[in-house]
Amino acid sequence: MPSYLVTGSSRGLGLGFATELLKRGNSTVIATARNTAKSQGLQELRKNYPDDRLVLLDMDVMDPESVNSAAESVLKLLPSGLDNLVSNAGISYSPLKSLDEMDLEEYKDEILFNVVAPVTLFRAFVPLIRKSQDKKILIITSTMGSIELAEYTPNMGNAYSVSKAALNMVGRKYSTVLKNDGIITALLHPGLVGATDMGSSVMGWMTKNAPTWPSISIEQSAADCMSLLDGLIMEQNGGYFNHDGTKLPW
Repeated sequence: MPSYLVTGSSRGLGLGFATELLKRGNSTVIATARNTAKSQGLQELRKNYPDDRLVLLDMDVMDPESVNSAAESVLKLLPSGLDNLVSNAGISYSPLKSLDEMDLEEYKDEILFNVVAPVTLFRAFVPLIRKSQDKKILIITSTMGSIELAEYTPNMGNAYSVSKAALNMVGRKYSTVLKNDGIITALLHPGLVGATDMGSSVMGWMTKNAPTWPSISIEQSAADCMSLLDGLIMEQNGGYFNHDGTKLPW
C-alpha cells in the first residue's frame, strides 16, 4: 500500500487531502496537525478507518523537535520508507493590508511558517522518502507566489505572496538535488478554494477585482491535487502546476 503524509490536516485542504486519499481504499494516510485530538474532522475520519489506513500524528511544523520526533515515529511505522510527502501547512495574516499597512511581525511569522518550516520538514522526512518506492514530494503553494502574475493582485496577500515566491524557490532548489535520488518534487497551486479560512479571507477582493477567476470546492481541489500527485513522473520534477495540471508561470 502506498503511504502518504499530509501536514496541516486539521481542517481545510489538508483535511480534504487526507479524506480524498482514504477514499481510494489502497493507502496508508498519516494526517498531521499540532493537536489532532482537537480536530473534529480528523476525529470523524478516525471513526471510519482502521489504524492501518489512517494514522493521526501530532506535529508542530514550527518546532524542529516536534518534526524530528514525528519523523522517528513514521520511520517505526514505515520501516521501508514514506512514499509521498504533502507539505500543505501554511498561514496568511491580514491578506488585504497594503505594503505600508502590513504588520512586520506578522510578515516575519509568515516567512518563518511558509518558508523556513518546510525546510525543517524536508530535512526530517527526505531520508524516509529516499527509502521508499514512490519517492514523491508535493509542495502546496499558490499562484500568489508567481512573480509574473503579481501585477494582477495589487495589495492583495502581499506578505503571503512574498513567502510563496520564496517557497517556490525552495521547492525548485530541492528538486535539482533530490532528482539524483530518484525523488520527484513538484509545486502545486490548489485553486481558489472559498470554503477554506484562507480562501474566504480574500473572496470579497476576488469577487470585486477578478470576478471571472473560478472558485472550486475543497473536494474538487483535493481530487485534482491528489490525482496530479499520483501521476507525477520525473519529467515533471521541479514543475509549478495549477490543480488541473497546467503549468504556471514563475
